Amino acid sequence: MLTKGEALFAAQGVRASGRKKLPPREDGACPLLGPQGRCMIYTHRPFGCRTHFCAAAGGPYPRKHLADLIQRLDTLDETLDGEGPRPIQSAVADALEEMA
Repeated sequence: MLTKGEALFAAQGVRASGRKKLPPREDGACPLLGPQGRCMIYTHRPFGCRTHFCAAAGGPYPRKHLADLIQRLDTLDETLDGEGPRPIQSAVADALEEMA
């Protein structure tokens, strides 16, 4: 789930990787994972990937340690007229379209 700010940042990473859209994933895996299982947008990865799911990044962190950062994402989402957290596939697809 991504906020609009995260989706726009991820879309920049998708573009930087030479893609114009996300490839569909029939297996339910993250659409940002490449064929070798590596993140295609690692430097542009969303907040959740940086904190909650990646053991190599030191996660998962307790929510209380992340509350301020989550609030900032929510505030940015409101500023960007976002719709709150949305599924990654549609959020990034819409951000790529908006950037076009």
